[in-house]
Amino acid sequence: METISKATLSNHLKLDTKEMTHISDKLNDLLSDYHIFYQNVRGFHWNVKGENFFDLHVRFEELYSKLYENIDELAERIVTIGFVPMHSYSDYLKQTIHKEITDVSNGEECVKHVINGLGILAHSHRAVAKMADEAGDIATADLLTQFLGDLEKRMWMFTMFSK
Repeated sequence: METISKATLSNHLKLDTKEMTHISDKLNDLLSDYHIFYQNVRGFHWNVKGENFFDLHVRFEELYSKLYENIDELAERIVTIGFVPMHSYSDYLKQTIHKEITDVSNGEECVKHVINGLGILAHSHRAVAKMADEAGDIATADLLTQFLGDLEKRMWMFTMFSK
């Protein structure tokens, strides 16, 4: 009777465990950034006021819905490569480069925060995608590249709104 060995990075994915551990850490940093940015955007959605309320309320909802999808895919990728995604806000707050943004209701100020947050995420995606590509983890690199294209398009759209 043939025994089936446990799937590991080295025997099934043929990826270097040390490199993938580092990539997993960086993916968890991204996961932290996503969660804090997601919550900021939810706050903008709930609290925005002013003449652009109707437009911004909808756009913020579209954005946080997409961020939520990315959060799930990112966490599942971490599991797929054999690691554990962080799952507590206390850990997210320790790891993130985003700041919690509270008590903002002015539409223009909300949009500035969104543009900045999207830019931070885009920069991080590029760095982690490059690391993943160099490690031969093209699936992670591809996932992050897809996310990046969407983030950049949304950043452009919010930038055009703020002009």
